[in-house]
Amino acid sequence: MEIKIDEKQIADAIINELKRHNLLGEKQQNVTVVYNAESQDILYTVAEVAELVKCNNAYIYSLIKAGLLPALKLGSMKIRRTALLEFLEKYEGKDLTDPFNIKDIER
Repeated sequence: MEIKIDEKQIADAIINELKRHNLLGEKQQNVTVVYNAESQDILYTVAEVAELVKCNNAYIYSLIKAGLLPALKLGSMKIRRTALLEFLEKYEGKDLTDPFNIKDIER
């Protein structure tokens, strides 16, 4: 079952609840509601992915070359956010120091 969430509707409901409980103060205030980007399929550059996973660009390219991290080329290589999350979940607990020789992390 797929659940669709209207983020604007949720943001409006949050703001209305804050107003209802007088949590915004007497003066008119701006309220910013930041919602989870999970519902959006964002594209990252190799440099952005490298920064997110705390490694260098060359290592991300080696993960792509090894077929572990799916990517597409739109001018330069791009990685979908969902592909990155799936990669991180799939290889959690693994030693990927050498992407062509994956091992379990020794404990």
